[in-house]
Amino acid sequence: MVKVVVITPTPNEYRSVSDCLGRTSFSKLDCQAYESGPGRINAIFTATRELWPLRASNSGPVILVGCGTAGSLSLNLAAGEVIVSNRAVISDWRREDGQTVKVSPYGWFDYKSPDPEQVAKMVIESRDLMVKYLLTELTEKGFKSADTLTSEAFVEGRDHKLKLGRTFNCAVCDMESGALAYLAGRLLNVAWFNIRIVADTLDEALGDYFAKERNITEILGRKTVEILSLLDSLIEG
Repeated sequence: MVKVVVITPTPNEYRSVSDCLGRTSFSKLDCQAYESGPGRINAIFTATRELWPLRASNSGPVILVGCGTAGSLSLNLAAGEVIVSNRAVISDWRREDGQTVKVSPYGWFDYKSPDPEQVAKMVIESRDLMVKYLLTELTEKGFKSADTLTSEAFVEGRDHKLKLGRTFNCAVCDMESGALAYLAGRLLNVAWFNIRIVADTLDEALGDYFAKERNITEILGRKTVEILSLLDSLIEG
């Protein structure tokens, strides 16, 4: 069996994903969801707690799945659309030159920096062949695949969102994906991918997100099971 650790940030995300997983039978996957709390520190702590024993015991294949809501940075995304990604861009960190890159509306951000070479260094990609195969199959079934930007703050403002999306070549923004990608891809050498559902579009603010969070997370639970069921069918043996 392939162990699948699903990290969900909020209670509503966890409740929906966990309930849907509990009603689903997989033949080759052993899936368990965990609520981490919002932000990269909570996400990486919870994922480490669950992944480390699995890696230490060498119990077999493991996949980490970051799962939750996200804000759109694109003109082409509507609320309720699902993005599945094997590439995350970590922001809000110190670059090699010592400068801090901030992407939230609460701090400065120079849209001419970082340059493309610096942005490339901020990208973490899952190169696992099964994950890449899964994304190919999902796009053929109508799911969208795009890079995910991680910021420690809620991002608001249409112009600000568009500039972030164009600067980092990302379609959505969340608070956890980059940390999970760093843990799995750089530290533990574990396969990983992200599932994010658009909760707020370019023209919506934080209040709009909370107003419809429950409905959006119900869709997230169903779509997560659909994605993992496809993964289950693709695994041989």
